[in-house]
Amino acid sequence: MTYYNKKRRRDRDESITLELSNKNLKARTIAFIMLAALALTAFGYGLSSLLSTEDGWREIQANSTSELNCATEFVFMYNLGASGESATTENKAITLVYTDAVVDGYQLFTNDEDYTGVNNVYYINQHPNEEIVVHEALYRAFSTIEEYGDRSIYLAPVYTQYDDIFYAGDESETVDYDPYQNEEIAAYYQEVAAYASSEEAVDLELLGNNKIRLNVSEEYLAYAEENYISSFIDFAWLKNAFVTDYLADYMISKGYTLGTISSYDGFCRNLDDSDTSYSFNIYDKVADSVYGAGILQYKGAQSIVFLHDYPINSMDANRFYTMKNGEIRSFYLDVLDGKCKSSINNLVSYSDTHSCAEILMQMIPVYITDTFEKERLSELQEKDIYSIFCDEYKIYHNDKNIGFAQLYNRDGIKYKAEYINN
Repeated sequence: MTYYNKKRRRDRDESITLELSNKNLKARTIAFIMLAALALTAFGYGLSSLLSTEDGWREIQANSTSELNCATEFVFMYNLGASGESATTENKAITLVYTDAVVDGYQLFTNDEDYTGVNNVYYINQHPNEEIVVHEALYRAFSTIEEYGDRSIYLAPVYTQYDDIFYAGDESETVDYDPYQNEEIAAYYQEVAAYASSEEAVDLELLGNNKIRLNVSEEYLAYAEENYISSFIDFAWLKNAFVTDYLADYMISKGYTLGTISSYDGFCRNLDDSDTSYSFNIYDKVADSVYGAGILQYKGAQSIVFLHDYPINSMDANRFYTMKNGEIRSFYLDVLDGKCKSSINNLVSYSDTHSCAEILMQMIPVYITDTFEKERLSELQEKDIYSIFCDEYKIYHNDKNIGFAQLYNRDGIKYKAEYINN
């Protein structure tokens, strides 16, 4: 069975206009500001940065004249002047540091492009069974994956093929990529999944001192050649969890902690461990409607992961495809068979001791499966990871120390928050 795996299409430089057009979505918090600001990031580093900057919350925008970077997928909000330094001076300094970070974050984790002197994911895929020295951030990412035993990155050939479903002009084109419609495609994904699930077939070995080796068996190499496969690992939809951590850790290492970084696809790191109050919007999908169910209020440095199987903003067009019958195809693929799955419409998990990537690794077995077992959230709770999910117009949570504001109450629909002790 042979399939030509086309290189994933990306248009990272196009202007982005964020649309939260659903009448049920409310936006009154910092969390929404962070999300809505994505509409501005594509326009680059404007004249405002050349003028004086006022104290207070501002979006830090990377310098668009720099190299290709991942800034358009993130929003970095910072409380300028709160440290006592001039807001104008601080803004310029932070912008320089953040620009370096988003360039490195993009180059390290991309599987689409080669960069001279950068042994990134693309480079690793082109050099199987070779010892390679990688950046410490990439080595740390692979270490996290190994620690939790997740095999998602090894579904690379499926991601490459399946990704085209999100660019289908109409539903008739999705059959070439969708295993739920095409038995032949399903069989191919199952074959790849068998390799992806096997450490004997493919495994990234950590050798210490930032050295790694992508071990690929002779059998899998032969299969890859037959099926035009050029990638054995790909962070794909998981990428921004690791990039968010990289950006956050980098800014913290430079002494900039009075801010929060979030990605358009649901990963957030609050850098601020002060007593400042922060908010995070909780969404819920019921039938064809998406509701701003309420607003999570919290304090302190937190990592937050929001998984959802429906689009919320315009950039989600690259991650979801809605069929005519209302079914949605997402990028959350099960490593056992390569099919998209979600046990519940939305799940938020957060922690003050774990990174976004660490949280995600532990959410995947709960979320990417056919049946939602809320009892499994107690296992996460024991590891200092708390969770929030919605059902029948209720916001369920297992953290007694949080609160919710602006619970949705309109047109006969009223949300309530309920604590559950798993």
